[in-house]
Parts: sequence; C-alpha cells; structure tokens
Amino acid sequence: MSESGLQPTQRQLQGMVLTPQLRQSLRILQVPATELRQVVGEELAANPLLEETEPAAPADAAAAGSEPDVASGPEELRLGEDDFDALRRMKDDWDDSYYEEMRSQGYSAEDEDRRRHQLESVTGEVSLGEHLLGQARLATSDPDLLECFAALVGALDERGLLEEDLSHLALERQVDYGRLREAHALLLGFDPVGIGARNLRECYLAQLRAEGREPSPALRLVEEGWEHLMARRLDVLSRELGYDAETMREALDDLSRLETAPARRFRRDDNRTVTPDATVAKGPDGGWVVTLDDRHVPRLRIAPAYKDMLAGRSLSEEDRAYILERMRQGRFLIGAIEERQRTLERLARVLLARQAAFFEEGPASLRPLTMADVAGELGVHETTVSRAAANKWMLTPWGLREFRSFFSSGVATDDGGAVAASGVQEIISEILSREDPALPLSDEAITAELQRRGLRIARRTVAKYRDALGLPSAHLRRRR
Repeated sequence: MSESGLQPTQRQLQGMVLTPQLRQSLRILQVPATELRQVVGEELAANPLLEETEPAAPADAAAAGSEPDVASGPEELRLGEDDFDALRRMKDDWDDSYYEEMRSQGYSAEDEDRRRHQLESVTGEVSLGEHLLGQARLATSDPDLLECFAALVGALDERGLLEEDLSHLALERQVDYGRLREAHALLLGFDPVGIGARNLRECYLAQLRAEGREPSPALRLVEEGWEHLMARRLDVLSRELGYDAETMREALDDLSRLETAPARRFRRDDNRTVTPDATVAKGPDGGWVVTLDDRHVPRLRIAPAYKDMLAGRSLSEEDRAYILERMRQGRFLIGAIEERQRTLERLARVLLARQAAFFEEGPASLRPLTMADVAGELGVHETTVSRAAANKWMLTPWGLREFRSFFSSGVATDDGGAVAASGVQEIISEILSREDPALPLSDEAITAELQRRGLRIARRTVAKYRDALGLPSAHLRRRR
C-alpha cells in the first residue's frame, strides 16, 4: 500500500530573472526628478569608485565628450553601446515573458483591460483643499469671496469640521466677517456634504437636508432633541417628539448612516514639491521646443585614481577583480542615467507631436492616446513608457501637467474625430462654470450641450466625468 501525502519532486523551468543591473535601470527610469539624486546618492555611498562632478560648460563638454578615458582603459572596461542595447533587450524580453506567463495562466481580456487601465490611468490624488477650492471657483469669481473660502478651507480640522469661531477667523485672516459667513453658508453645500460644519450637529443637519427628506423623524431628532440624543435619553426624546419605538428605531438607523468626518475619503495635503522633468515652450522661430531639466540629474564619473591603480602592476588579482566589478557597476549606473534622459526626451517629443492641439489650444483639445501607440512609435515595450511617464511632470503653456495626463481614452465627435476624456472633462467644467447657481444644469442638460458641440456621449458617461471633477449633482450645486 503506497503512502499518501506530500512528496518532494524536481522540475526544470525556464524563466527570466531580473539582474541587479536591470533592477537598477528600471528604478532609475521610474523615479521622479526630485528623488533621482537620492537614489544615485545611495549608489555613490555603496560604490567608492564613483564620484560626482560639476556640470561642464557646453564648450568643455563638447571638447571632452562622455568619459573619453574609458575607451583607453583596460579591455574589461570597454562597455560600449552594445552593452546597453543588451540591457534594453533584456528589459523588453522580461516584460514580454512576464505577460506571456500571465496569459498562459488564464490571463483574460478583463485582466488585460485592468492592466491597461493601471498603465494609463491618471492616478494623482486630489486633496480636500484642492477639491473644495475647485468647487469655490465654480461657485463664484468674486476674489474677496474666494479669499474667504481659502481661509475657511485652511481652518478645517482633519475631520473636515470648522471648530474655530468665524469672527476670530475673520480677524486672524483680515477678511470681512459678513463675506466670511456668506462663504461658510456656501461651503456647507459643497461636496462632501457636511464639510465646514462647526460641530457634529451642524454636520448631520447639512447631510439630512441635502437628502431632501424634510421634515423627517431623523431631522427632528437632530433639530429639536440634540441634547437628549447626546445624553442617550431616548425615552424622554420619544415622549417629547411623540414617536413610537419603531419610528425611533428607524430615525436612529438613519442617523447611524451619516458621515461624522466628511473629509475621511480625502488624503491630507503633503505640500510635495514638484519639479518639471521637461519644458515645452515656443522657440525663437515660433516652433515648439522640448527642453529637459537636468538640474536634478547628477553627473557621475569613475574616479581617475582607480583607473591609474588598475593600469599599474602592483594590484593583487583579488583587488583587481574588485575594482573591475565596481567600475562595471559604475558604468552601468552612468549608462542608466543617460538612458533615462534619452527616453524622457524622446517621450516628450512624441507627446508634443501627438498632442500638438493641446499645446496650441489648451486642455479641451487633448486627443485620445494610448501607451501602446507611443510604445510602437518609440520602439520600446509598453511598460517602458509607463515607467518613463510615472511621476514625471512637464511644464507647458497651460501649466504643470503630469506626463500620464496626456494618455486618455476618447469620445467620438460628429466629424469622425475624437476628444480625450480629460478634454471632455475640461469642457464640462467650462460649461458648469457658466451655469446659474440657482438653476444648476442636470446631467441630461450637460449631455445635450455636449452633443450640440458635436460630442457623442451618454448621460452616464457625463455623470462619471462630473464625479471625476469632484462636482456634486445638480441638486447639491443649487444655491438659493
């Protein structure tokens, strides 16, 4: 009788492995400009043969070239372009191998859609302050009122409540008390509902009234019996309001579903510093010019003293092998940095060419563009484009924009063209900025206006884009 249970077996598999050089190359490509120096600093600390040099003047750089003394060094150090081509091919092969393995394990069309969404979606978070001030700019163009909104938003606590007294805040921020109260009344109707409430009771009232269920047992509990409610004197509350046990239970259930911290779903502001990796501006001849910002890109070289040591005959085989390995690692790091800059510049030029209408006319003219399209034009893997675009920023005539914001699905137009989803959002924002606050436009009305402008779009898509802009539905935008 054979024994049952787990038995050790051997199996030979063929697969791709990420080499240290490949890991380093991927990391260098993906980090933003502000973190690149930190990453390179770690490598400098680990490799004593590397040193950072001051940026050379253009004339000196042209005369010196890139590491001219490497070619004249020992044969083992002559790492030419073929070495980095091999690294690039290895990177593409690894990406292809990974996705082929995923497909062989039941990788479905839905998995592919999720992967593409992960690669191409704009994932930048919006802070509560940005969300609220964006709504404020849609509600009014009055600079005094906008200043009051900024004062209120700055005084919110981490729950999204405003515990500071309005009169004290007006004195502290040097704004008109009457306008501050006006701004506060508007803020209470912003999304998320209840934001800016001065206490939990006011927060609950704002949410209950926004539901349009006045009068309701839950609303009366908060309006007329708040002290009894907080003290859990439910029998007294039931008697004073004339509610039976079932009505009280339903009213308390309604209250339990309300949000006690309206700011819960928003991250806190981290005041991060963003440095553009590339700038696109008009050149002297009127054409668009791409310029990379190299201020955060360290210039490295192999310390000459170690090359002199290697050229001598006094080193032991062990020391010589150590120096050669560290030199090779240093050269790969220098090559990875150069490759990063070349890839970013090529990506920026393709985005400039593909999104020319954006640079000329503005965000509403963004065209649909996928990373697969750009990868095909650059001759690289799609994931290379995703890594290159991650956390990178471009300074444009229309402000600072993430590289990823240029990639978007599209909405068809009547003339056979298409407008990017982000472009449609810009148009929706522009339409709503001109609406009557007392009679806000419904999603159906926005859809009709977009269709009049030649955009073929469904109402549910309009609702999705409106939500993405952080704009509430029409009844929540209404201002009396």
